Amino acid sequence: MKKSILLILIILGFCLLLSAQKPKSPTRAAIYSALIPAGGQIYNHAYVKAGVVVGVQSYLIASAIVHDNKVDEYRRKSKNTNDIFYKQFYQTKQEEYQELRTSDFWWMGITAVLSVLDAYVDAHLSDFDAQKQKLHLLFEEDKLTLQYKF
Repeated sequence: MKKSILLILIILGFCLLLSAQKPKSPTRAAIYSALIPAGGQIYNHAYVKAGVVVGVQSYLIASAIVHDNKVDEYRRKSKNTNDIFYKQFYQTKQEEYQELRTSDFWWMGITAVLSVLDAYVDAHLSDFDAQKQKLHLLFEEDKLTLQYKF
């Protein structure tokens, strides 16, 4: 337990050191997020989003572990009983928990992909306020002009 907490702290420290660079690279943010849950969000200084990503991923991993243990438990019970009713009941429960475990894996994948996309988009928008100052919308008589200063 202490080793895993230490490993998490080292990874977070590494991410914070990497996030000190000024220009945000969308590719780098996506890679960090793909390699480490919430790595891209930490790189983009979106700490609340990083907490949400870690929380959701942790919940899904824990849920998958619990469901996997239930699959093993009902598989064992099904093999050890001679009663046909209980054997069918245990097999049904085993299938239910297998479906739940599969669902957990799908949601882990979906949230990981969304985390990567979020990190990528956030990195693109990191200098939005500075770029917004260069953009002007001008209304002249019957014309609408969009002006961008380089």
